[in-house]
Amino acid sequence: MNRKSCSAFAFAALLICLAPAAGARAQDRPSVTVGRYRLQSNPWVNLHQRLLYEAQVEPVKPPAGLSADGLTKWAKAVEDYRAYVGRHSPILNDELVRINDALAETNTDKLPASIPAAAKQVLEAAMPLYRAAQWEEDDRANRFWIAVAVPLLTSAGEELAEAHAKVYGVPFPTKILVDVTSFGWQFGAYTVGEGASAHSVIASTVKGNQGFGALESLMHEPSHAIVGSREGAIGSELKRASAETGLRPEASLWHAILFYTSSELTRRALARRGVEYEPFMVGMYKRGFADFRQALETHWQDYLDGKVSRDEAIKQILIETAPPRKK
Repeated sequence: MNRKSCSAFAFAALLICLAPAAGARAQDRPSVTVGRYRLQSNPWVNLHQRLLYEAQVEPVKPPAGLSADGLTKWAKAVEDYRAYVGRHSPILNDELVRINDALAETNTDKLPASIPAAAKQVLEAAMPLYRAAQWEEDDRANRFWIAVAVPLLTSAGEELAEAHAKVYGVPFPTKILVDVTSFGWQFGAYTVGEGASAHSVIASTVKGNQGFGALESLMHEPSHAIVGSREGAIGSELKRASAETGLRPEASLWHAILFYTSSELTRRALARRGVEYEPFMVGMYKRGFADFRQALETHWQDYLDGKVSRDEAIKQILIETAPPRKK
């Protein structure tokens, strides 16, 4: 297939390829690989993410079609998972990171021994309920999301990966696993990993991740493996600028720069393909990044346009957005 295009025939063929054969178990289907990306809809990861969301974020409608006994068992699974995961972050807690990684590589009905007993007991008890009442619907949505995302990555993925690497001054991750799920914790998506390797969870049912937003999600999320608050790209430069100026950056400034970067680069890539696209950053100005807008649209935009250096742009953004010094 030509890397710069995806014909309607190829798209239709992809949809057929992603559809499960009659009677086949969903996890028997291979994942889809596009360049540095591997995208999959894995039942164990989907179950884990659904239970994690219910346990930590908010209740959701239980799987449809469960009997009264099934509903009772499902409610118990949620409560047991809540007791197990507590308030631990799936991004920062090493055990939860390992669980998600292990589930992502599980393609059988039997869970690996590496899954802690408390989690394993809940997952194995809940899986028959999930398969009977919810998995088919979740998997259908996930497979459709993948079918939309693949031609976008085929056309623009490598171009955007190289553009991000140039902006950040470090290589973009080369091994990116994307678990497509119905729930992606409290943000609708998150990523763990560092350097060349990234493991992203992206919710197919979150509106912002859909359509052309899938492409931005697939650029934004792996960027977390190379961009940090005080280390890696942006973070280390903010740290250096802070030492030079004596100013402390706002806690979310690094993330605002990451958002702006993927938003603008994705917007440009789609514009070159005749698409008018409203990037994530437009909405993020209404969700906590409003104070950064003028500095980003002036200095970071100048950097992206090649008018100033990265260090110069970050230093000026820090000067204009840092909270007042405490007396």
